Amino acid sequence: MILFKKNKDIHFDIYYKIVNISRYSDFYSKYKVPDTTDGRFEILLLHLIILIRKLKKDRNEYVSQSIVDLMFSSIDLSFREEGVGDLSIPKKMKKVGMVFYGRSSSLEEIMDTQDILKKKKLLDDYFLRNAFSSDDSYKKNANELSKYTIAFEGLIEKVSLNEIAKLDIKAIK
Repeated sequence: MILFKKNKDIHFDIYYKIVNISRYSDFYSKYKVPDTTDGRFEILLLHLIILIRKLKKDRNEYVSQSIVDLMFSSIDLSFREEGVGDLSIPKKMKKVGMVFYGRSSSLEEIMDTQDILKKKKLLDDYFLRNAFSSDDSYKKNANELSKYTIAFEGLIEKVSLNEIAKLDIKAIK
């Protein structure tokens, strides 16, 4: 599984921009998302799901699917680089797929909510459950992450496909 980039393959630039955004230190210091593989995956999925929503709305299904395929290929490659055996990869990838599609379904439903107060409450619950393992001591952090999510969606809705690769999330603060 080799990942090659051609000049016209904008999905590489967009995917790696989202990966870099998900590594932004504020998620793990300010918002207190655990700086673990699971915590980082949670933040990556958050950004990818919102991005995919935007791409689908803009009728960029090909780019959207290419980004999803690249994510799964990258994760598969990471498992292999970590030394996970060939027989274990399909089980691990199945779990990754279940988490991705489960989170996508949940976030899609939440983000489609028109009532902003209800949306915030649903996001708070979503993050408390998924990013903070239902630990009520992180309610404030879940709330802050919800505010960020709504602002990120607002930002990403305003930019074109080519501008996504140049996003600066520091503008959200």
